[in-house]
Amino acid sequence: MKIAIVSDIHADAKALKRVFDDLPSVDRVLCAGDAVSEFRFCPDTVDLLRLANVQCIQGNHEHVLFEHNPGYLKRCQAEYAPELLDMLAKAPTTFELEAAGARLLMVHATPWEPFAGYVHPGSGHLARIAKMDFEYVILGHTHVPMVEKAGNVTVINPGSCSQPRDQERRGSYAILDLATGEATIHRLRLD
Repeated sequence: MKIAIVSDIHADAKALKRVFDDLPSVDRVLCAGDAVSEFRFCPDTVDLLRLANVQCIQGNHEHVLFEHNPGYLKRCQAEYAPELLDMLAKAPTTFELEAAGARLLMVHATPWEPFAGYVHPGSGHLARIAKMDFEYVILGHTHVPMVEKAGNVTVINPGSCSQPRDQERRGSYAILDLATGEATIHRLRLD
């Protein structure tokens, strides 16, 4: 089973479309949160995710939009189709998957605080993740792509397809091949 992973799209439908155009054949697509921004809902982005049957979780931006931004949410509800808003409003804060004999956890920021904290490459938090009962932990939030081993856990952050924050300055996504156990980062132009 091959899984594509995106995160931190931040309402950039063009960037997400570039990912979908670049993707090799995969069995499933996951989004580790922040598909939209707290003050910018993008129906085109959400529709692309919906049409591709992407399993999304909420990131800190969805959390703010749906829980702490009632004025803007009301404007969105008046302007956009309910099924587009519901796709993200009803998305869980974490997602677990068992496939090909492996357990996977997806959460936006950290497993202990879904909307706060950062796990960067080399972070001390990796030791805490190493003690978890999963083969794979998928994160977002940092906009920095990462594939790093923490004990027996492979930690994957696909980075951001629209707003990279590492030295590479190109968008990114990840592919996880559960048959081989290999996770790879793929890069894209930002224009």
